[in-house]
Amino acid sequence: MTDYNQRKYDIVVFGATGFTGALTCEYLAEIKDDKLSWALAGRNLGKLEQVKDRLIKIDPSLKDIELLIADSTQPESLDLVLSQTRVVISTVGPFAKYGTPLVEACIRQRTHYVDTTGEYTFIKQIIDRFDTEAKESGVMIVPTCGFDSIPSDLGVFMLSDYVHKKYHLDLASVKNSLVRVSGGYSGGTILSILGMLADKSLSAQDQINPYLLATRQGIDKAALPLMTRDHDFGNKWQSFFLMAPINEKVVRRSWSIWSDRGQGYGKLFSYKESMTMKFLPALLFTTFLYTVVPIAALLFKVPFFAEKMTDAFATAGDGPDAEKRAKGGFEFQLVGTAESEPYDEQVRVRGTVRGFRDPGYGDTCRMVAESALSIIRSFNEIPGKEGGILTPATAFGNVLLDRLRQNQGMVFEVEDIQ
Repeated sequence: MTDYNQRKYDIVVFGATGFTGALTCEYLAEIKDDKLSWALAGRNLGKLEQVKDRLIKIDPSLKDIELLIADSTQPESLDLVLSQTRVVISTVGPFAKYGTPLVEACIRQRTHYVDTTGEYTFIKQIIDRFDTEAKESGVMIVPTCGFDSIPSDLGVFMLSDYVHKKYHLDLASVKNSLVRVSGGYSGGTILSILGMLADKSLSAQDQINPYLLATRQGIDKAALPLMTRDHDFGNKWQSFFLMAPINEKVVRRSWSIWSDRGQGYGKLFSYKESMTMKFLPALLFTTFLYTVVPIAALLFKVPFFAEKMTDAFATAGDGPDAEKRAKGGFEFQLVGTAESEPYDEQVRVRGTVRGFRDPGYGDTCRMVAESALSIIRSFNEIPGKEGGILTPATAFGNVLLDRLRQNQGMVFEVEDIQ
């Protein structure tokens, strides 16, 4: 194992030939940081060379960027790459299938890790297996550093930080709605969703546990998603948000870790996430959720059916083209209510989180790359430097918020509700 400060690469993008991986490499090329030492890693040299050709068109100085061969099924190849690397960015979904050997190798080699997963089944597995060892080794393992779940996780952290500093109060509750979104899906994303449907590692009770990923239990209860209208979101209809199951669990893990550190959001903190829709789409989606999804979930437990449907629906590596990605964007609105005494004036705040690229393949690449750069550029300032299986908020806090705000790359802002 090479001494950490003497390692050759600041960052290695693992899975660089995949759809998200290649776009993450393009983001790193676009920022043109001549002080950053980074490399591409994957299984296929020919495909790595194709990605390199794309990068050279963005930044000709990358003609000498190194290409590294590594395979999740060959631990020695992972060790060879990671022993030379400070931080690895992993985009190799489905993570339940390809991600665990890389996490294990990161802990062996004491290499920090960030990824783009939205698979809570995978995260639960690595928490159970590696959290203690990661803390003992001082290794930061930070999943969900993309659209899942940085807007939600850092958005809630931002509200809590604001209320604590301005009013010296805790948060009682936050509700979060995706009010606008434009973007596409890649084959890898679809494979990850199908993989979670087929996953048998969690019981039905675990699947609906709001605190599945948390270090402690809070007050939120498992509840079926309902269609409702909400005055705080323009009196518009709120329906189930596809990413809420992972985002809510990540936010609650952040709440629990901050509580363990004595800096919690609030002892009675609760969190709920939804998506703003017009009435008819909300009704159709809710109907679909209660009819088709339960049947599909049962069928995907059958290996034969899961294999056939996965082959039919998804091809890893596919995704929206550049024109569609350029037209993408999203906006979350968060409404937080502070804890207060019965006769005190209620304190409520509104947060806005806005991105200007395709959320899954533009801003996700920005978010995961800036997460890695938070470790490289500001290690002594980040709150998670002691290590463990962390969340974006508990790993990076305000350091990452500031990086994402730079050059108006994304919007994270809070205002009082009068």
